[in-house]
Amino acid sequence: MYTISDISFMAEGWFLQCHNPEAEVKHLLLDSRQIQQSQHTIFFAIAGLRQDGHDFIGDLYKRGIKNFVVSGEIDLSDLPEANIIQVRDVIRALQSIVQSHRTSFDIPVIGITGSNGKTIVKEWLAHLLFLSYDLVKSPKSFNSQIGVPLSVWQMSFNADMAIFEAGISQPGEMQFLESIIQPTIGIFTNIGAAHDKGFVDLNQKLAEKARLFERTEIVVCCSEHDQVVSVLEQHQIPTFQWSTTKRDADVFISSQSILNGHTTITYRFKEKEAEITIPFENRAAIENALHCLATILFLGVAERQWVGQFNTLPVVEMRLEAKDGINNCLIINDVYSADLTSLSTALAFARQQNQHENRTLILSDFEQYAGSKEDLYRRVAEMLIPNGFGRLLLIGKDVIRLKQFVDKDALDIQHFRTTEDLLHILPELHFHDELILLKGARSFVLERISNALSLKHHQTVLEVNLGALARNLKKFEARLASGVKIMAMVKAAAYGSGGIEIARFLESRNLEYLAVAYADEGAELRNAGIRLPIMVLTTDYESIPSLFKYNLEPEVFSLDQLARIAMTAVDYGRKLPIHLKLETGMHRLGFESSDIEKLNAALFKWKEAITVRSIFSHLAVSDDEDEYEFTELQIALFRELNRRIEVHQNESPIRHILNSHGIMNHPEAQFEMVRLGVGMYGIGSFRDMDLEVVHQLKTSILQIKTVLPGSTIGYGRHEAVKHKMLVATVGIGYADGLIRKAGNRRYALIVNGVEAPIVGNICMDMTMIDVTDVPNVSIGMEVSVFGLNPTVDALAKAADTIPYEVFTNISRRVKRLYIYD
Repeated sequence: MYTISDISFMAEGWFLQCHNPEAEVKHLLLDSRQIQQSQHTIFFAIAGLRQDGHDFIGDLYKRGIKNFVVSGEIDLSDLPEANIIQVRDVIRALQSIVQSHRTSFDIPVIGITGSNGKTIVKEWLAHLLFLSYDLVKSPKSFNSQIGVPLSVWQMSFNADMAIFEAGISQPGEMQFLESIIQPTIGIFTNIGAAHDKGFVDLNQKLAEKARLFERTEIVVCCSEHDQVVSVLEQHQIPTFQWSTTKRDADVFISSQSILNGHTTITYRFKEKEAEITIPFENRAAIENALHCLATILFLGVAERQWVGQFNTLPVVEMRLEAKDGINNCLIINDVYSADLTSLSTALAFARQQNQHENRTLILSDFEQYAGSKEDLYRRVAEMLIPNGFGRLLLIGKDVIRLKQFVDKDALDIQHFRTTEDLLHILPELHFHDELILLKGARSFVLERISNALSLKHHQTVLEVNLGALARNLKKFEARLASGVKIMAMVKAAAYGSGGIEIARFLESRNLEYLAVAYADEGAELRNAGIRLPIMVLTTDYESIPSLFKYNLEPEVFSLDQLARIAMTAVDYGRKLPIHLKLETGMHRLGFESSDIEKLNAALFKWKEAITVRSIFSHLAVSDDEDEYEFTELQIALFRELNRRIEVHQNESPIRHILNSHGIMNHPEAQFEMVRLGVGMYGIGSFRDMDLEVVHQLKTSILQIKTVLPGSTIGYGRHEAVKHKMLVATVGIGYADGLIRKAGNRRYALIVNGVEAPIVGNICMDMTMIDVTDVPNVSIGMEVSVFGLNPTVDALAKAADTIPYEVFTNISRRVKRLYIYD
């Protein structure tokens, strides 16, 4: 963390006003609408074409921001406690600050550039390397003159590797990004026509992109990209090349085979042949995966740390996505760029979707193309020929040129001047049972067409950040003694996160055990392909056969239960691993001290039918430091009962009693294993651990109304309106898991950075909130239910419950979205 005086020096600026020179700065804020917290935040007043950041300083000051970087004139009279740094150029000052921050770190930094694939390569590398490194990376596609500084600012001494992407649209930009990222290793993905308009020719663009690698040790690239290799050689930049045709490349790809949507790639590296499998079959995905493979091989990471991760590479929902459409249509959405390279990728993706014979292409002008328009649309027409489109809907003033290069008799071609013109007649076009590919430049906002044609799903989403989960897990792992195992709790659908997805993720982390509440939860995981040992915490008699069918291991807490499980094992002719539960003070389930003699007799009797895999107990108050002595008594009793239990001479049971809080507060009782649950999800209070929020529950505004005094709101008329109020209805209710007791102004959602209290009773599917004080509020605007702000703890307190209940209440109809960030 820096002081405001440090920031002034790093920015090469001067103080217009300095109220507190020792004020600490941790967070950078560029958009006044995205304020998360005011403390330790500094706002950069960027003057844009449409809005000037200086205009928002007064409002931000009232909301608690006290640190500002400005370039224009400021009225100081209403900012008595502010620290204000004047600079000549706010963006350059931001870059200078982060450049200085970057010099504090001596770790491997991977810099990625190219025309396509930067973000996917970055996300996949992070996925593949998380077992080997504590990573920091660019959020989403932050690769611009502003995005790169925000990315690099994340670097901290907790990280031992960083991955950043860099994109440019005109000459001179890369020199600033290079000075901020200062990559030690580079990846040059490819070169295409994106942003051609900003450069004299392709050679200039190549040379500008190559400037990112002026100080790198090596640059990973594909040898088939001749222009990329050539420019790197011209600048004497060392390369590490992979190739599908050149056997003398550093990594030679000898074969690729596609089966059931997966691609198995055989490669040779240092005279050794090996293979990986990825869950994709399109050419762009294969190329992106091979960039990742070559990078990992150059880094020398142990194969066991990453080889299995290739088969779990996630879909990065960014630019190209397929989703269900109206009337049994399939929408392929690629509405953020229009260039020949990305068009080729989109067409290849569309070809793989062979469930619809009828095909429509909605295409806008290609705005960022420096060459001849005639040549451009001739090339587009040539690309379209083998793709079987029967209808072309063209938007813009230039794309109509395409008509002269296609068979007008064989195609239904319609031209629209604007996106609005097409939207106006959309219902008359009668889309049904067809594939619809939307491809266009960002300025045409084709997502409006995508939204109109897509099936409407529930707008409430629980976003689960697997990157944060991984980092939380590592923080707990760092507190464990060598050799101590981890049992991860994934009961109740992994505390509402989604049991299968979280189990898959935890399995990739090489944990030793999973635990579920009931046998049917374990069966669901087995049916999804989870292979880790699974302990079942509650086994009734009817579910005992499922233990054998799905290879599950039960918690055993009574003599009668032990006998029934053992007799079933004899019937099945299989020896079943079990986990003995001891009663040490929770008074819920478990063998008590007086049961031990009979337990020993039963274990001897059934020694051929069962094997004791572990012995454990539950702590009642491990999170309460005032109850330290009670927890210590529980641990002492656990040790004593373990000593008295006599297991078969060939068995050596694992002992475990610590939960998440126990790991932090009673490290001396780790035994051979610990159970990690709420802690890895960032739930609860864990001092000095700096755990991250994993879950963000979001919804959106459905309607906004002005409600006059004298009116009432909601069922029961509990909200009596005293002053004119702006009320928004949002798409979440108690059927989604928003606990009804949090209504009637006991809790507030966050809209555009401002608290919006719940007014009236929470309904089954909807909730009303007071947005009178929310600036620029509009229909469709995102609403934060809980996450970073507000927190799940705040919701639990408002509903007079605990965070666990909040999470487990989240309905299955709420979509789970998994991200790596």
